[in-house]
Parts: sequence; C-alpha cells; structure tokens
Amino acid sequence: MSRIDPEAPYTNYAFISYSHRDMATAKWLQRRLEGYRLPTEIHNELDDSRYLRPIFRDQTDLNTGVLTSVLRRQLERSKFLILICSANSAASAWVSAEARAFVEMGRLDRIIPVILPSKDIPEPELFPEFLRNYFKENPGTELLGVNIGEVGKEKALVRVVSRMLDVEFDKLWNRHERMRRRRLALTACGAALIAGATYLFAWPVALTVAIEPHSSGLPEPATLTLNVNGADYEAPFSSPVFNDLRLPGYFRFKTVAIKASANYFTPADTTISAGWGTHARVALPLRRDDSFARYEGTVYTSDMQALEGVNVELAGESQFTDSLGHFAFTLPVERQRVELPIILSKEGYVSVSRDDEVPGSDLRFIMHEIR
Repeated sequence: MSRIDPEAPYTNYAFISYSHRDMATAKWLQRRLEGYRLPTEIHNELDDSRYLRPIFRDQTDLNTGVLTSVLRRQLERSKFLILICSANSAASAWVSAEARAFVEMGRLDRIIPVILPSKDIPEPELFPEFLRNYFKENPGTELLGVNIGEVGKEKALVRVVSRMLDVEFDKLWNRHERMRRRRLALTACGAALIAGATYLFAWPVALTVAIEPHSSGLPEPATLTLNVNGADYEAPFSSPVFNDLRLPGYFRFKTVAIKASANYFTPADTTISAGWGTHARVALPLRRDDSFARYEGTVYTSDMQALEGVNVELAGESQFTDSLGHFAFTLPVERQRVELPIILSKEGYVSVSRDDEVPGSDLRFIMHEIR
C-alpha cells in the first residue's frame, strides 16, 4: 500500500469525488464550501485565507477505473476526500478508483462520505464498491456518513465543515444560526430603511418585469433572479413575472438597470427610465446558455496516448479527432439534451458507445486495440 509523503504540502483543501449524474449536488457542495467563512480563530493553512479554498471537483467522466496521473496528483495534494455516495456513485468504477487511491495513501480517516439516500438501497450499499469490500474485509472499520436526506442541506454542509476543521458540530451550527439570524435582522433593518425612504417621496413608480425564457425540452431551474439597480428578487421559474416592484419617486428620471439570471440561461440586462408615469413594464427575453451545448473531450489509447482519426458521432453530427485526440461539438438549443448517445469508432480499435453521455468540456474516452 503506497503512502504519500507526509511532509508534502497540500494544494487542495478537499477533493470531491462523485458520479456525473450527481453533478448538481457536487457543484452545490463545492460552491458552499468555498464560500464558507471560517471562524475568527481558525485560518486556512493552504492559502492563509478565511475560507475553505480551494476545493477540487473531479470533472472527469471515463469508462475505466484507472486513474490518470493528473487526478492521482490532485488526490495526493488534497487534505480530505469528500465522497458523494448515491445509487449512481455506488455503480461508478471511477468513484471507486478514487476512493481506493485515497485509502492506499493511508488516509481512510480523511474520507468524508456525503449520503444522497435512496428508497430502495440501504445506506451502506451507497458507498463505492471498493469501500464496501474494504469494510467487509476489515470488520469494525466504518466511515460515518453525512446523510443529506436526514439532516437537510444546511446541516449537512456544516457537518462536513466540522469534520474538516475538527470542530464540534454544535459550536459551528450555533454560529451558523447566529449569522443567519443576523442576516435576517440586517435584511429586516434594510427593508425598514427602504420603506421609510420610500415613504418620504411621493408617487413611487410600480415596476413590472416579465421574463420570457427560451422554451426548450431541457431542464428548468427552480428560480429566476432579478436585479433592479442592485436589489435582488426571486420568483419561481414557472411564474416568471415580477409584479409591483416599487421604485422610489426620485428614481423617476434616473436610468434603472435591470438584469435577469437563472441557471442554464445567459443573463439578460436592459435599462429603463420611468419618466412621468406611475407604472413601467419591461419584457426581458432570456436565452439558453451553453450548459447543455458543449460536448468536448479527448480520446486516448489504452496507454493514455492521444488517438487521432477517431470518428465521433453525436446528435446526428460526426467529426474526427485531431492529432491531439481532441473533438468538440457545440449543439444548437433544439438539439441539446441532458444526455445523448455518443459513438466512437476507428479501424483497428474496439468501438465505444454510451447511451447517456452528459454535456461537458473535459470528456475523456479510452479505446482499446483489437487483438
């Protein structure tokens, strides 16, 4: 069992390992961890900051359980391994390989499982295959998971942080709640000040903003965010109209900046001037971004050499990999999907096909020679 040099410096606070089907949870966890402000008495020894940064999120999607040297290096330089354990990752050879590599480095105690519960699968079976087998072979050894289904996202986040900092959960949670109440109080005070200032000026302007999202068969976000001159508002994506947004009277002849944003869409902005009217209405179109448009990656031989001339077929299009084994598709909205079949073929090599490839900018495939 190989171990890393204990004196080698860490460059990542943590490495998040997950199935590509759990990408939304992985992205959420990375964003919230990197945005978590450490208590005053605790400092991040990696970059001397008040935040848990950087958090490395593995964006690789290979059909093999053999780790690349780049990922192994990232694992070696990560202080913790956060495993998102789900029905998807339990079947992922890639997640299993990452867990195995971390254990072989002698750092089982630095693994933090984050459980996405399943109705049909008991929690122990949600761990990657290597850990399931490891626990069977080593009775009495176990890892305590953080179950999002049982404690909710916020408590799960704080539990992960408490493990990483080796600080009691209750202390961190009480601090988290104090900060939340403080934010609510500040928000309430801010609202009172805004209401008081509005009261001082007659004839406020009532603003209605109708967001017009591009219609497609792709996933829709839960909420829309609207920013009007620096103030944020949210509405359900299914009801994309912001009614009765009140602008103080002194804004009447000022330019008002409006910006709308939502996951999977390109932010849209405009400016208006209400003039003498008491009501203004704005329609703001929102177009899809490239979240589901880009399929780009590299094809390798079994010894990890770039493979040129591979015919890659996707969504009715095809192209050959270049001398670096690289291919890239950018699909129009009407042809974008959350998952698409992809086929790779080259004379002398075993064809590779996936029925459920997801968009990404760093897709990787390995093709084996026909023996």
